[in-house]
Amino acid sequence: MEANRTSPLLIPASTAVLLCFLPTASSPEVYQERMLLTARLQQLLPSTVRILKVDESLHPEVVKSFNLQQLPAFVLVRRGIEYWRKEGVCSTDVMAALPGLLQNVNSF
Repeated sequence: MEANRTSPLLIPASTAVLLCFLPTASSPEVYQERMLLTARLQQLLPSTVRILKVDESLHPEVVKSFNLQQLPAFVLVRRGIEYWRKEGVCSTDVMAALPGLLQNVNSF
């Protein structure tokens, strides 16, 4: 039996990426709530920003590599440089401020 293989994700180096580290969902309802959160985030952000969801149970080594203390966590990176990080639940005000931050990131 052949193992599941996924295609590598190809993202241009100039694209900013908001990594959304999500804890393992305890129920389908919690999972759905998290998907709605990331969809709302994408609506707030310019189309030049890619959102990637990183599930703790599926990618524990990736979560560990970012040395996160609390989930959910959000990390904004571009060209391998971390520009912003927020661990724990974000308020609406914090998320609303992201587009302005991203304009600064896109100018680099």
